[in-house]
Amino acid sequence: MPRLSRLRVLVLLAMSGCSGVRACGTSEQAPVQASPQAAAAPKPSTPRVAVPPPEARYAKTWLVIIHSSATPGEGSGALEALKKTGLPAEPYRLSTNAFRDLRPCLEVVVAKAFAARAEAAAYQQQLAGAGVEAYVKNAGPLEPEREARDAFCRASAEAHAARAESLKHQTVPRFVESHAGRTFMLLGEASESVALEPMDARRSLWMGAVAQDPTGLFAKGDKVDLYGAEGPVKAGCEVTGFAWINRGVPHFGYFQQEPPPEAPGCGRAWAFAELDCAVEPEARVFALPAGTQAPVFFTSADAPSDEVKAAQEEALRRSPRFAALRSEGAIQAEQVQEELSEEVSTFSYGSGERHAVFTVARFRTGEGNSLCGSDYNQQVTRAVVREPGGAERPLPVKELAGDEVVGVLDLEGDGQVELLLHESWPSQAVRLIREDGTEVAGAAVENCDCGC
Repeated sequence: MPRLSRLRVLVLLAMSGCSGVRACGTSEQAPVQASPQAAAAPKPSTPRVAVPPPEARYAKTWLVIIHSSATPGEGSGALEALKKTGLPAEPYRLSTNAFRDLRPCLEVVVAKAFAARAEAAAYQQQLAGAGVEAYVKNAGPLEPEREARDAFCRASAEAHAARAESLKHQTVPRFVESHAGRTFMLLGEASESVALEPMDARRSLWMGAVAQDPTGLFAKGDKVDLYGAEGPVKAGCEVTGFAWINRGVPHFGYFQQEPPPEAPGCGRAWAFAELDCAVEPEARVFALPAGTQAPVFFTSADAPSDEVKAAQEEALRRSPRFAALRSEGAIQAEQVQEELSEEVSTFSYGSGERHAVFTVARFRTGEGNSLCGSDYNQQVTRAVVREPGGAERPLPVKELAGDEVVGVLDLEGDGQVELLLHESWPSQAVRLIREDGTEVAGAAVENCDCGC
C-alpha cells in the first residue's frame, strides 16, 4: 500500500532577512540625505507570481500513454511508431510523481492529453488501428507532496544500486525464485542488453540461457543451502546452469497487443543460476553457500501477555507518528464524511527466551483503497526485542510496515536480529534488513504499470 506520508520531508521556509519589525519598516533614525537620482520616486516592485510547474497543464486530464518505464529516457521506439502513424500528436514525457492518481517513480510517454475520457478513448482506438498500443489514464490533480515522492524514488534508486553492488560478493544471502517450474538463484544485474526469448504465452517472462555465470562468482556444480522464513528448506542444492531473466511487470496494455510483442515490456535482465532443488512459487527463500553456519530463526509465536501487549500499545500511542497519522486521517475522514477506522494489533516471533514483538496501528477510511480510490490507509509500527528477564530493546528500523514482516532471524549469530520483509507496493520485493534498516540482501521485480 502507498506510504508516502512516511516519507514527508520538512520544507524550510526562506527567511525574509528582517531581524525584527523595525528592521523591515521605517527606521527611527534621521534619514540620510539622498542623491538626486536616489531621491527620484522609487519604481513599484513587480509582485512575485507563483509559476505553475510544466506538468500543470496535464492535471486532471485523460492521458493517452504509449510507454511507461522506471528508467527515464526510454520509449524511443514507441515515439517513432507514433510519428509514423501521421496522426496528430503532442508527445511529452511526464514524471508520474507530479500527479496524485499515478503510481510514483515512473516516466510515461504521453501521445496526447484530452479533457474528456471519450475523446481519449477514441484517439486510443485510432492509434490501435495504426499499430500503436496505448492505454488511457486520468492523471488526477497535481500531487501536493511532490518533494516527498521524489525523495521516495531517489531512496528506491539508491536501494537498487546498493542491492546490485551487494550481489558482487559470493557470501551474501541470495534470494531464490521459481519461474516456469524451475528454480533460480539471483546473481546480479545485466550491464548491457542481452538476447531473451518469451517463456510463457502472455510473454510476461523472458529468458536467455548462458554457458557461464556472467558475474564470475559461481560455477556449475557449486552447492548452496536454502532457507525460508522459519528455517532450513533444503541443503546441498547444486548449480546446474545460468540464465538471463527479465520478469518485469509491464503496463496492462502490453498484454493486449496484437501481434504479440517481440521484447519485454518492462524492467531489465538479471543474471540467475539455476538450481536442482524445487521451491514453491510464492515462497520467500534465500540461499547461502553450502556449509555456511545456519542462521538462528525465530518462530511465529502466540501473542505476548496482556501486560506486555498493553505496554507496547501504550508506547505506540504516545509516539509522534501515531498522533500525526490519526490527525491526518481524521481530517481526510471529515472531508469525505466517513468514519476513521483505528485498529491496533500485536504479534511476535520467538527464539528461546528472546522475542521480537511488533505492534501495528492502522488507520483507514472506507475500504482502505488508497491506490485506486480516495480512501485513507496508513499504518505505524513499533518493534522491540524482549530479552530474557524482560529487558527490552527497541528496533530502530525506520518506517517499518508491520504487515511486511514475514520472518525474524539472527543471520550471523551475533545477537542482532534481521527482518525478512515482503513488499507488494510499488513493486514486488523481498528484503533482508538489519536492525538499523540497512539491507543485507534483496530482490525486486520491476513494475511499469502506472496504476488502476
